[in-house]
Amino acid sequence: MKNVVLFDFDMTLGFRSPMWTETVRLLLLRRNVFADDDAIVPITHGDVYPWKFRGKARDDFMRGKTWWQAVGGAIADKLVAAGICSREIADGVARNLPDVFCDARYWELFPDTISVLDALKRGGRTLVLLSNHVPEARKIMDSLGVLAFFDKVVISSEQGCEKPDPEIWDIALDGVDRSRAVMVGDNYATDILGAKACGIEGILVRKPNEHGYPLYSRTLEGILPVIEQL
Repeated sequence: MKNVVLFDFDMTLGFRSPMWTETVRLLLLRRNVFADDDAIVPITHGDVYPWKFRGKARDDFMRGKTWWQAVGGAIADKLVAAGICSREIADGVARNLPDVFCDARYWELFPDTISVLDALKRGGRTLVLLSNHVPEARKIMDSLGVLAFFDKVVISSEQGCEKPDPEIWDIALDGVDRSRAVMVGDNYATDILGAKACGIEGILVRKPNEHGYPLYSRTLEGILPVIEQL
């Protein structure tokens, strides 16, 4: 029986609306700068987050800065380079980005999240949260009432490494019999292939199953019978 269940957070248990692109656009609009999503997407979908890098490349990106200094600074640099706004405005966007992005009013859980976590806990499972997320992740998840379900919480911004790096999986799986663990996540490359590389099964959820992966459920609720069968 799989008695240890690891969960991703973003787009698995919960979501933020708007996300990075719309958040940056909002902060620009508050400064009288209009930029449509097509102009901002190449920035916010680019190499402006630690999880876009591995090893030395990640160290070079961080360069001893705090998480938000590195991310905000990278976004600001790209806003200026793209001619979207001045350096002064870009730096203002970077300063305000943490408060706006982490505002609990923008975060929600999927409707089946609590019931599934509750069912697994009542069934005696150990739950581990393993998420590439911002430094305020615990506060966000606590405000949503989800943090208390987890026996262990591993956040990339606290550890200095991200999925699918083996290092963060080793932290999450420390003391766990890997033959009895399973990962649940929406990202095929990060969650599923990352889990398999560390010797555990993965269940893909939510997003379309473009890879035809056999352990798949469109809803979180659908993982319960899958886990029972593993």
